[in-house]
Amino acid sequence: MGNKLSCSCAPLMRKAYRYEDSPWQTSRRRDGHLLRLWAEVFHVSASGAGTVKWQQVSEDLVPVNITCIQDSPECVFHITAYNSQVDKILDVRLVQPGTRIGQASECFVYWKDPMTNDTWGLNFTSPIDAKQFRECCKNAKRFKTIARILYYNTLSYPIHPMPDDEP
Repeated sequence: MGNKLSCSCAPLMRKAYRYEDSPWQTSRRRDGHLLRLWAEVFHVSASGAGTVKWQQVSEDLVPVNITCIQDSPECVFHITAYNSQVDKILDVRLVQPGTRIGQASECFVYWKDPMTNDTWGLNFTSPIDAKQFRECCKNAKRFKTIARILYYNTLSYPIHPMPDDEP
């Protein structure tokens, strides 16, 4: 798990963010939205016999949104994902410090929600995306600053030549 995608879709291009140039939120919204990455969503299910198994929740790659909803005294992330029918398939809060984020392979990241005892996993399209997710959830304040810088860098205005400047 994690080295290959479970779905039968073709691999995405290096830019896995489809219509964006970057996974970092750069729009004018100030809702704390930090990151959007594409992944398959998994949840641990336990049978009556006590066996534990990863159950795939998404039938395909879905956009996973990471939003920082509180950054003091602890960072609280709201992680959501919707399937192609626009059903919410992932709606969890991840609190840092306090939530251990594990990595089963270079693309598969998981964590256990201490409030509900649910274990969730995300199978990303690349090791870079898995690393960005982990780093974002560890260093929220730093990545909010990066998102803010990226936003302000997109505000550059085009310079049009003045009539006097033309030959």
